[in-house]
Parts: sequence; structure tokens; C-alpha cells
Amino acid sequence: MGVRSAVKKIFLLLICVLLLAHGCAAQEQRVAGWPSFGDSVEFGGKKYSRLLAIGDIHGQFSRFMSMYEKVGVNDDDLVIFLGDYIEGYKAGEDLKTVLWLMEQSRKENFILLSGNWERKFLQDCIDEQGNLKNAPKWHLVQELKAANDPGLIRKVRDFFSNLKFDQELQAGGRTLVFSHAGIKDGVPLDQQNEYDLMFDKRFCRKYAGESFVVIGHRPVQAEFGKKNTVPVKVEGRNILMVDTNCRREKGFSSCVNVLTGEFWQSDTDRQ
Repeated sequence: MGVRSAVKKIFLLLICVLLLAHGCAAQEQRVAGWPSFGDSVEFGGKKYSRLLAIGDIHGQFSRFMSMYEKVGVNDDDLVIFLGDYIEGYKAGEDLKTVLWLMEQSRKENFILLSGNWERKFLQDCIDEQGNLKNAPKWHLVQELKAANDPGLIRKVRDFFSNLKFDQELQAGGRTLVFSHAGIKDGVPLDQQNEYDLMFDKRFCRKYAGESFVVIGHRPVQAEFGKKNTVPVKVEGRNILMVDTNCRREKGFSSCVNVLTGEFWQSDTDRQ
């Protein structure tokens, strides 16, 4: 009886070890073909051990948080959000998403870029006096109307207006550029136009530059088929695509440590 009990305990222990190993392996997913950029990046006079790029959220706050909690973001991480924070398939969390991002934007290690949806909101939903237009199809407009707070509308407007369009960093002796949709090859960042930075859907097919460009905007599923659901390094091009279609019902929220290629994604049961 004692021998049987010992064998049973050893068997259960082996199962636990295998399950733990499987869990660790699942957490250590890496983007295929993405190079290493060293073990730190400098920004604002401080070195950070991880450089985290977060793809489009599109108002799916619960889904986003299921991914964000896995990453375990801390003060040693430099975090770059790639834009498109609002307007997804499911309404109800757009304002919650924006308020959370507004709070994070105060931190020195958070960089928030504008996406095309933030630009379209400013153009289509806010008039010259800073009031909401009649835009019934916009989730964020309806949530702001329900809040009935003119001051909050102005804060959201100012937040979107002050978002950066791009960010350039040096890591591992190479140049990294972050923007929502891409850049125009051969044009300095300070001379890029709004269309190329936030609206171009063909960037991943035509860019041939030496800088490594990290983008959201164009879902990997739209470019490579529905079976592709993880961040992608475009073959033959220095491009990392992080948008994994969080805007759609069967999409994911994704984050990549650009220095190593390790990535995290949302849970399918929290969509």
C-alpha cells in the first residue's frame, strides 16, 4: 500500500511538472524571424529592460486587460501603444478604455501614438466649439453623451489632439520606428504626412527601408488570412505587425517585446 501511494504521488508530481512546463512554454511565444535588439533600450535618459509595443485595442477593454495582466508591466518597461483605441465590434467599453489610457499617459515610460480612428473622431465627431456632433454610429460619442459632462468631452478631445504620430528609438545599434500604419520610405520622420503614418493599408507590401518599423492598423488576419492570429514579422521586410484584429469578434489583443520578439495575447474566453 505504501509503495502504491508513493508511486501515485510521483505520478501526480510528474503531471504537475509537465503542466507547468507546458504553461511556461505557452508564455514564451516569439515572433518568427524577428531579430534581437539587445537587452535594453534608452529613452528620456533612462534604460528600460523591455520595449513593449501594444496593438490596436478598439474599445475592447476587457479583452485588452486579459492580455495586459499577463505581461506584468512595470516601471522598467518602455510601453508604446500603436493607436486605434476606440470603435470595435462590441460597444460599452470605449470611454473606459480612453480614461484608462489618459491615466497611463502621465507616466514617463508610456508613449501613446495616434491611430486613424482617433483622427477620424476629431474630424467627424467634434465641432469647432468642442461639442459633440450627432454621430449615432460612434460608440464613444454615445458613451460621452450618456456621461453628460462637457468637461470630459474637452479632455478626450485634448487627449486625442495631443497624441504623437510616431516614435523613433535606437536599440542594438539599429533604428526602430513606431507608427500606427507605417512610414513613407526615404522621408525623414518630421516630414512624414498623416496618410502614411495613420491610414496607409499597403505599407507592409511596399516598404523596403533599413529601419525596423513596428505598426498596428493592418490586422495580420486581413493581410495573411484568418488562420494567422499572432504578431508577424513580414518576410523580406523590416516590419513587425502587431494588430491581431482586436476590433473583430474573433480577434485578439497583442503585445510584443520588440527587443526579443516575445509576445502575449488576450484570452479567448474574455472577448
